[in-house]
Amino acid sequence: MRAVSAVVFTLLIAAPAHAQRAAVSADLSPEVAGQVFQRAVVDACIPAVIGIGVSGLSAAQRGRLQPTNDAETRKQAGAAPDETVWDVMDGKGVVTVREKAGRCVVSVYGPSAAATIQGVAQSLAGSSGFERLASAPPGLGQTLTMTAGGRRLMVQLAGSEPGMAGHQSRFSVVTATVFVAQ
Repeated sequence: MRAVSAVVFTLLIAAPAHAQRAAVSADLSPEVAGQVFQRAVVDACIPAVIGIGVSGLSAAQRGRLQPTNDAETRKQAGAAPDETVWDVMDGKGVVTVREKAGRCVVSVYGPSAAATIQGVAQSLAGSSGFERLASAPPGLGQTLTMTAGGRRLMVQLAGSEPGMAGHQSRFSVVTATVFVAQ
């Protein structure tokens, strides 16, 4: 009986080494990650798509972003070889921006997908002049549009929660894709 207890105890001690981590970041709560995500959409991606990209942003805006070629970060962001990936320094390792001409995508891991999408959509529809498209269902997907400088700007918000079909991470994932509609 003592031998069985010793084996069980050993397995319990070793188990955490093989389990997924308990949090996306020990230094960043899911709520703060959602706030950093929203700021990156509003303060970086939207102006970058309206203007000439993230590198064309003001020093204050660009100062919160750092370009990266880290293979793991690029993989996590889902970046293609022709895209530039930026770490959002307030959410490093959790919030990333990837861009190429005319398109900017912000991703975040950890905050509630539904709450984050609703918060960003409300913020954009409230003070930024965006309108929600009538056909966009509430919940884990929202599409918003506005006209700026004679161009139609689109923001597509999408997310998934742990346990959803096709979602393998134990953390939620939210993306915002900002682009000029043709």
